[in-house]
Amino acid sequence: MTRFRKEYIKIARKLTIADIQSGITDDELNLNNIVTDGRLSSESQFFLGVFSRQGLMNAIQAFGLDAILEKSGLTNLSLDIDTCDPHIHRLFVYGGKATADNKICELVLKQGPLCFEEGILPSFPRRNPNVLQVEWLLLQNPRQNFSAEKPPLPGQIYPGLGIGDRLMEILIIMTRRVRLEGIVNKPHYFHTAFMFSKEFVFVNPLNQALMFAISKNLLSKYSFWLVAWAAHFNCIINKKDGKPLDWVAGNLILPFAKDLIKYFRSREYQQEVSRLIKKFNFEIELEKLRSALLRNDLEKYARFPK
Repeated sequence: MTRFRKEYIKIARKLTIADIQSGITDDELNLNNIVTDGRLSSESQFFLGVFSRQGLMNAIQAFGLDAILEKSGLTNLSLDIDTCDPHIHRLFVYGGKATADNKICELVLKQGPLCFEEGILPSFPRRNPNVLQVEWLLLQNPRQNFSAEKPPLPGQIYPGLGIGDRLMEILIIMTRRVRLEGIVNKPHYFHTAFMFSKEFVFVNPLNQALMFAISKNLLSKYSFWLVAWAAHFNCIINKKDGKPLDWVAGNLILPFAKDLIKYFRSREYQQEVSRLIKKFNFEIELEKLRSALLRNDLEKYARFPK
């Protein structure tokens, strides 16, 4: 739980339907435009079937994100949503006019049943839960440059906004409001997976074991930045077998449904993670990493342990 949860829950309770669907005309609120066969229409102009564009801006202001962004030089926020695809909704936030140079947030969400990978433990609930899937998340400040205090992580073009924990709490509230069974994300980068793993758990116990082992073996000795780039440049080796880390993106889930929560807390899942951790003892190949950082003009940010 982040330090924002209790505060944000209180704020969310004060947001009414009028707040989150403001800016919509009476014609656009016609029941036939919103409801199909007794359900919210996925083709409506509402983000996730609930939030209007102005309603999302109202939420940004209610949670104080506009004030936080203003301190980073990001003012005159503008927002756009794309609900043309009935299955995937896109949210864009800009620091000024809606141009690529001003984009500070891009969030792509999909809601619906998710079919998990095969080969999971026997007790895993054999069904396709109805979840919110985070297809893409970009948070960046195009007004700032990288520095020794804020060095680039893999995949970053600009420094981040520092609001990831706050946004996650809002996503949790949104997911509960539309009554889905959890949030799922499949990060491409190790560092993104690590950030999500503070709240989420890997569906596959192997990925969970890898994350725990990397945290235990490496983050106690090296900076998060160094480990992130070591993973990106394939410079992490398992001393138990001499093989490099084979990091494969896997589904992370924050479950809300009781059967899913029970599974990830089960003895079977926890014991399997503990069994797999014993197969790993990771170390960074420092010279290989140093060379990779140098080739990519990143060594100036590196702080190698003495």
